[in-house]
Amino acid sequence: MGIYLWWLDGNLLDYGFAELRVFFDLSPWFFLFFIPAISMRAFAEEFEMRTFDLLRSLPISMNSIVLGKLLSNLLLVMIILIPTGIFTYTISRLGSPVGNYDASLIIGAYVGLILLCAVFICLSTLASALVSKQSLAFVLGLVLNFVCWQGMQEVQAFETWSVFSHYQQLSKGVIDGSSILYFMGLCTLLFGLIRLRLDLKFT
Repeated sequence: MGIYLWWLDGNLLDYGFAELRVFFDLSPWFFLFFIPAISMRAFAEEFEMRTFDLLRSLPISMNSIVLGKLLSNLLLVMIILIPTGIFTYTISRLGSPVGNYDASLIIGAYVGLILLCAVFICLSTLASALVSKQSLAFVLGLVLNFVCWQGMQEVQAFETWSVFSHYQQLSKGVIDGSSILYFMGLCTLLFGLIRLRLDLKFT
């Protein structure tokens, strides 16, 4: 992403404004591929290695198991995003005068990106719970993420309710409560589907 932002055609320097719009437009596509790769082992590997029965035998609730897997991947994504703070510092130094950039826009965009990644993680974990092979979990997670990111956007009737639409709203620096509730509600729904899948598999 750094190479794309600073070296390739259409980079931030060509754009001429002290903002990270290019970064936040590119990031969802990066995480759409990256998150299925880190989430594909969540349950598929457990099923393949037959270790999930051992995990279930521990004094841990099923909700805690699922939530632990989801939050661990979300924490990893947030750690990966930490170095991108260099981009924010750089545009603050490039602004005229120095420090002249829209901080609220960047904060809102980061909030939107983290919430979007949470949805991708839930979808990819659901894919991992549906199959017993990691490679299949990766492909299915990739498909689910793509459909969620672009699918509803292509259907005009659902365009305003799409993940893309709500992410775009937050990436403009508008931290809208309805968009945050939308992402949280979607994550809750996907969490419930993961639980349902596990309950059906082991009953």
